[in-house]
Amino acid sequence: MKIQYSISGKIKGLKIIFIGFFAAIMLIASSCDDLTEINKNPNQLNASDINIKYVLTSVLSSTGRNYLYEYTYGGTVTISEAIQYLQRDYIDYQGTNTLVWGPKSFAGPYASIKNSQYLVENASLETEESNQVFYTAVGQIMRSFWYGYLTSLYGDIPYSEAMQAEQGIFMPVYDNQKDIFKGILDDLKSANELLASISSVKGASSNDIMYQGDVMKWRKFANSLRLRYLMRLSEKQADMSALGLDVKGEFNAIVTNSSANPIFASNGDNAAIPYIGTNSSNSWYGGPLNWTNRSEFYRRKPCATFVDALREGMDPRLTTFIRPVDTQLKISNETPSYVKLPDGQIIRNIPASTPGVEEINTYRYVGLPPALQDPNLYNLYTGVDFNAIKTLNPAIYTDLAANPGVSYLTDIYAVNVHPLVKAVLMSYSELNFILAEARLKGWISSGTAVDYYKSGVLSSMKQYDINNGNVKVYDSNGDVLTAWNENTFMANLGNQFNGANATGQLLQLMTQKWIACFMTPEFWFDWRRTGLPDLGSNLITGSQGNKIPVRMIYPNDEKNLNEPNVEEAIQRLEPKSDNEWSKMWLLQGTNKPW
Repeated sequence: MKIQYSISGKIKGLKIIFIGFFAAIMLIASSCDDLTEINKNPNQLNASDINIKYVLTSVLSSTGRNYLYEYTYGGTVTISEAIQYLQRDYIDYQGTNTLVWGPKSFAGPYASIKNSQYLVENASLETEESNQVFYTAVGQIMRSFWYGYLTSLYGDIPYSEAMQAEQGIFMPVYDNQKDIFKGILDDLKSANELLASISSVKGASSNDIMYQGDVMKWRKFANSLRLRYLMRLSEKQADMSALGLDVKGEFNAIVTNSSANPIFASNGDNAAIPYIGTNSSNSWYGGPLNWTNRSEFYRRKPCATFVDALREGMDPRLTTFIRPVDTQLKISNETPSYVKLPDGQIIRNIPASTPGVEEINTYRYVGLPPALQDPNLYNLYTGVDFNAIKTLNPAIYTDLAANPGVSYLTDIYAVNVHPLVKAVLMSYSELNFILAEARLKGWISSGTAVDYYKSGVLSSMKQYDINNGNVKVYDSNGDVLTAWNENTFMANLGNQFNGANATGQLLQLMTQKWIACFMTPEFWFDWRRTGLPDLGSNLITGSQGNKIPVRMIYPNDEKNLNEPNVEEAIQRLEPKSDNEWSKMWLLQGTNKPW
């Protein structure tokens, strides 16, 4: 007999399979053994047998992996291509770059939710009252993080009946998105209030791999998440008001009462999970523990949209995130064809008569344009003389997925562990951009929009250890690298912001937020909400013209095993079709992003 179950019923299904097998064993052994001895599974642990602090470690480590691997960098369909951080070449790039998406499982995220739920339900087993409070609140925070993320990805999802297989609910309803947001905001508020009643927790410092048991930092994360989700609901204030939630008022109440509602105050508060690097599951996905074939790293190249924005802004994050091309193209009849400059840069001279020369990119930092028909051939790849390049620099990569005329990510993304590469769930930089937008909207009266805006940019720099003079800036006008001048850069940024009208200020804000959220999926939600910057206009051969997807497609196993509830959720989309182009409630009636 084949047992079927939905995502929320898998654990119960496994129990049923075990019971059937166990019954057979009992029948064989009952004639000679005491049933009380047999009726014990030595491999099954009760909640009281599990140390809850290890469950916390599991929640955080799995979150770090699922949040980025599944949706940002490693998987076959990720948001990084949609939001034009990365593009792919070599193999299997067509659907990913042109934004043809298939169903995406949420089994991994729901496993993190299940373990978060375990923290909430079993915190009472702790002997210390402060520990009970801590694990309950942290479970609520991580559960809310994942539910908020998943509903933002898919639309309606299982929520009120999720994780209840043991109560016999194998086909949970798909809750309305607005009810889910109301629930997670209530949970985050409750978590903050719970944590306010304690000052410390015993025994969690080493297993809390994000905050080392720091109660105040968990409170700041909870309240900063509340601000993220409230801003995400900014176009749905009337609907939320009908549920008893004043979006603008709640946002203002958090910001104006920092003692009751502390929020991020520095990069030291960032919700960022570091990688350990002992095996593939706890390492950064570009490192050798995840990809034995280095072509997997080299085929994930930076997108031209992102590279050009950093280059044009003379932004020091360009040289932090992106490598210069191995061979910089130059329109010239000089010989030899390949020469090395004193600074080590290899130049490839291209005669003006060369076919395709009018389309080449001659900058030192070059990205792949989004949705190219054949990205493998970009920037005159077919004429590359790898032997000449290797003669000048034997260390240059010439294997599968190599293109010396296009930039790669820097080496910080090619190793298992690097102090600047973490799974960033939310940053101080993002919070500042949220506050800047709130100030522009008139939701808050404290501070100025330009100061929050500049703080968002500067804290992004500091997040990557970029300080005055210690990182090079690429000046494409002179094709030179110069030391970054923090004061000049920030002054220019502020002057440009102050000189713009309200529309221009929001565009600048969203552009800088897009840059600051690099290597995370978060900005996709802001782009959907605002339509800024106009990333769709950059697509060359997008599957839907200039449109970029606005949602993930429900998993096939849910359609097979929980069909009535999935179908009901699909009927609430506009149009009523389960694809990447249908709008969920969050976007309906907003005319955004298209």
